[in-house]
Amino acid sequence: MLSISYTPRIAEQLHATIFEISLLFSFYNLAYFLSSIIFGRLADIKGRRIFIISGFLFSSIAFLLQYFYRDYYSLLLLRVLAGFAAGIFPAAIVSLAHDIEMKMGKLSAFGALGWAIGSYLAGVLSLFYPFKMTYVFSSIVFFIAFAVSLTLPESHVRLQSIPLFPIKIIKRNWALYASYILRHSAATMIWAYWPIFVKSIGGNSFWQAATMGINSTVQFFLMYFYMDIRRYTPLVIIGLGLSSLTFLGYAFTTNIWMLIPMQALLAASWSFLYVGSLRYLTDRNPEKATATGLLNSSIGISAFLGPIIGGAYLYEIKASSGIFLSYFGLYRSLMILSFILSFVGFILFFATHRREILLRGQI
Repeated sequence: MLSISYTPRIAEQLHATIFEISLLFSFYNLAYFLSSIIFGRLADIKGRRIFIISGFLFSSIAFLLQYFYRDYYSLLLLRVLAGFAAGIFPAAIVSLAHDIEMKMGKLSAFGALGWAIGSYLAGVLSLFYPFKMTYVFSSIVFFIAFAVSLTLPESHVRLQSIPLFPIKIIKRNWALYASYILRHSAATMIWAYWPIFVKSIGGNSFWQAATMGINSTVQFFLMYFYMDIRRYTPLVIIGLGLSSLTFLGYAFTTNIWMLIPMQALLAASWSFLYVGSLRYLTDRNPEKATATGLLNSSIGISAFLGPIIGGAYLYEIKASSGIFLSYFGLYRSLMILSFILSFVGFILFFATHRREILLRGQI
């Protein structure tokens, strides 16, 4: 979160266009997508610990290198490298946690706490240092995580054979993955321009990061105290529904104070969705790292598609003026498109699990 917070602002300083800003976000996540597929599968075959340790170490190096960008294109290349490094360890962490019987809500809560601390720290640092210093601090945090990861136990869970393209796992969980791609494409077309959007409604550099910190702080408490006591299928459905409402609410947000309750609603939506999804996959699939790696890959590919779709949309709507644009403004009009995509994901997952829900009386 430290580095994500201000990359769009750095791109602005490099005179990048709206579409070029979206590419920074998209290609980072395309690399994350590919890395998650590769290393999620390997973590099921070779073990979890080695990929957690190496992932944190490579991320520390890759994120530090971003500090040395010279122009837009060097920054783009370094973001791709950082995305690939960041995709090495997440599936292995989730799988190791499940192997040692750690609750998914607790695991996700501490992840959210890290995002919250990173957001607030980025906001404070932005008041005293150039935006690119967030890359240095990100590297330091990753190195601390690397040092801590050396103390982790090894899991002895191994799967002998997983195909390079795990079609059976995809078929088993296709509705969840497809819904994620729709919902997260909607989300990432917003996050790609988040600092610029917050600036457009009156927020300074601190608020551009702190608004995401509010989101992560609320996530921590919801995930830690509530998410492990609910059935996972309704959690996913509620998360998708609340996401749609949040994105629609952004379209009518005109100042920073209106944004704060929207961030709390966003936190609830992601808490329900993410913890529910992790529990859904780890309970239903013996290939836990591969299944969760594919979830991370779904997040990654949607984070590649979302900013490109959003960038193309903003480019077209900026070129054409009209009542719609004059009422919502450039970035708030993007939220309407995000709402539509997310709502389609909600309908898809609900429709494919409706029979299961009604039979079990879960909702």
